[in-house]
Amino acid sequence: MSTATNPLQSIIHTAIQREIDAHALYTNAAKIAATPHARDLLLDMAAQELGHRNRLEAMLKGDTFKILTRKQQKQVVDLKITDYLVEEPLSADSDLQAILIIAGKREKSSFELYSALARVAGDADTVKLFEFLANEELTHKRRVEMMYDELVYQEN
Repeated sequence: MSTATNPLQSIIHTAIQREIDAHALYTNAAKIAATPHARDLLLDMAAQELGHRNRLEAMLKGDTFKILTRKQQKQVVDLKITDYLVEEPLSADSDLQAILIIAGKREKSSFELYSALARVAGDADTVKLFEFLANEELTHKRRVEMMYDELVYQEN
């Protein structure tokens, strides 16, 4: 990737790196998932992060965003489960609970980033892209928190 020449490009490059990091997090978490359901969910989320990266890279090339479907526009309820949990640095022996806490916090941060970008974007297509990505990240956060509820809270 070339060096960014304006603040928006710099932010998009940062967002792309966040998507790369999220893809790696979910791919690695899938390797230690205890159940096929959790593994499949994590791999699906990794694939979606790759799709976000591709959309952002297309934006840098000047490609416009297509019209959103109703499903992509639906509002997502934030469960806020990971908002209040303590995040610990990941290590080679981190368990799925620690990974899910970090994932939930990262998804929240990405949601906030894309929401802020949508508010300051200069054109309608860019606003739509950032609103879509914000909604996707909140959807991911919800999925992470539902998995956390299922795998951590239910075990106690």
